[in-house]
Amino acid sequence: MKEIIQSLLEFSDESYDLLMSIATEKEVRKNQLIFEPYKTTNKILFLKSGLLRAYKLIDGKDYTHHFYFENWFATDFSSFLTEKPSQLFMESIEKTNYYEFNKKALLHLYNKSHQTERLGRIIAEKAFLTTVEKLADLQLLDLKDKYNALMKRNSTLFQRVSQKYIASYLGVSEQSLSRIKKQAIS
Repeated sequence: MKEIIQSLLEFSDESYDLLMSIATEKEVRKNQLIFEPYKTTNKILFLKSGLLRAYKLIDGKDYTHHFYFENWFATDFSSFLTEKPSQLFMESIEKTNYYEFNKKALLHLYNKSHQTERLGRIIAEKAFLTTVEKLADLQLLDLKDKYNALMKRNSTLFQRVSQKYIASYLGVSEQSLSRIKKQAIS
């Protein structure tokens, strides 16, 4: 985690130690629910290993909102920032190890450490840009181009995640995704 943070900004050992002093290390098995809807999300996670999926259930249908990979942060930022109940489930797709940061402790730390406050801003900005990129892809690209953009961003996703979750993320049926995958291979 320290290397990831230092790749984003100048971050002192003292700031890192302060950040780690509020971290709780956790491990969950595959298919374990971490966040549930209708509750306020008051935590940010840093994934040391593993993979998480955030999704919504609407009229009994599963819609994948986002995938979170190791060496990055995960939360429902909408709920985290507004303190309104989340609309997302977040579950582990693989056995996952992570650090958990409580919002109250993190906000207190922001007041003590400018570097940590800046890190929080950078993480939020990256989450915003990821959302904007996904929205643009969904609105502007056809399925083949959406698939290719996703492959380009993270090709290992297709080895680690069930096709039904990828289809859900792209907003298409599994059959449509299979057809596009066959076209991409040939």
